[in-house]
Amino acid sequence: MIRAVNWGLPVLTAAVYAVLALYFGGRLMALAEGQWPFDLRWAGYSLGEARAYLRVLAPQGFALALGPIAWLDTVFPALLGLTLLWWMRPFAGAFGMVCVLAVMTYVALDWGENAAIRAMLTAGPDYVQLVEVVRASTFTSAKFAALALAMVLALRQILRRRRSASQPVSG
Repeated sequence: MIRAVNWGLPVLTAAVYAVLALYFGGRLMALAEGQWPFDLRWAGYSLGEARAYLRVLAPQGFALALGPIAWLDTVFPALLGLTLLWWMRPFAGAFGMVCVLAVMTYVALDWGENAAIRAMLTAGPDYVQLVEVVRASTFTSAKFAALALAMVLALRQILRRRRSASQPVSG
């Protein structure tokens, strides 16, 4: 069972990401004259950039973003969160709680970003407000920061677990 989770969960997460970012992301970029989707702009975006994106996004792009992409982008953060938590185990002491909180923060920020982007897409280029763009952009940048922290913590735990598994048991 552990072996199935060790391989199955990351493979499933990577497959969902490939469909979300590579397939749907590529289609969305094509429908937006090559502009990056909001979710992938790690440094954020301004009101002008958001309005420009919303203006060039074809109607099929709005439907794609509010349909299959929105659904997959709800599932993906949960899968990635579970994968990171699996890699971070065991959760011991304060460091274990930091690991859990980092992952929970990433997932919450990604879901918050999705809601904020949905609001911008629904408002459209002429009615999107500065506060909506700042909210979505902040969620996007914070999501990437939390994800980076969670990945570093997961890598630390993986390396620590491997190091302790390779050390002989003294007895």
